[in-house]
Order: sequence, then structure tokens, then C-alpha cells
Amino acid sequence: MEVKPNDWKDYHHQIYQIYHGIIAITLIPFALLFLEWDSGERKADASIEGLSFILFAQLIWVIGYACWYAWKGEKVQYLISDEMLLSEKMQEFKKRNLRKYGILSLGGLIAAGAMWIQPSFIFVIGYFAVLVQYSFLRPSEDKFVRDMRLTKEERDALHDQTQKKRHLF
Repeated sequence: MEVKPNDWKDYHHQIYQIYHGIIAITLIPFALLFLEWDSGERKADASIEGLSFILFAQLIWVIGYACWYAWKGEKVQYLISDEMLLSEKMQEFKKRNLRKYGILSLGGLIAAGAMWIQPSFIFVIGYFAVLVQYSFLRPSEDKFVRDMRLTKEERDALHDQTQKKRHLF
């Protein structure tokens, strides 16, 4: 099954929608909790000497592991070969990146949840670390070409589809 016209553009648009949707899933609770801090209802005045802070601070390691696993984990590594068709490479890229985004969203939700239970700016920093990872894993065309090790013919096939559609209108 080769890529049909319009497939690349639709595929890329779909991946971007998923990417931004997953970021929003974690950003909304984080932003609401952060605004609650600023409203004066719940100030971030947690004592760093308390036992609960020490226990919740261990979640930073979990968030750090999620960020690491999104890059180096066994389940997120691409399984590609030179014999794969372009459509198979597109499916592999989508599948592995969905896992990466899911792992990062788990880390973001842990940071937001920990921030809700134990108000501390250490969890804000942890959440921003997750956001930075999202930006590095943004599903751009260059990242797709690089990660899937596309040949020149495959790259041309992607661009030919885009050019054909432009000439139709």
C-alpha cells in the first residue's frame, strides 16, 4: 500500500492534532492549579522540611524517568527496515510517537497532581521540563524524514503529493 495523494498532508495534520491535544490534556490542569495559587486561595508555602514534601519530591524522579523513557525507552524506539514501504514507515512513526506523547503526558499529569497535593515550585519546574521534551519531539516533516531514514525517492514522493494537490486548485 503506497501513499495516495493527500495522504501526507492529512497524515501530518492528524499527527499535529494528536500532539497538541495531548499537550492540552496536561496543560489545562496545570494552568488551572497554577492560577489557583496566584488567586490567593492556596499559596505555595509548603515546608521543604515536612515528610510529605520529601515523599512527593520523589515524584520528580518519576517525571525525569518519563522524560528519559520518551527518548531511550525500549517501547518507543523505531523498528524500521529498508524494505518497509513509505506507508508502513508512516504508521511506525505515528505509533511510536503516540507512545512518546503518552509517556510525557503521564509525567505532566504526575507533576500537576503532585503540585495540587503538595504545593511546591519544584513540580512546576518538573512540568516545564516535560513541556521542553514535547518541543523536542514535535512531529515535523524534517523529524519524520530523519527518524524514518527516508530515501530521496520517498522524500520526493511526499513532496510530489503536495505539489500535485496545489496544481489541482
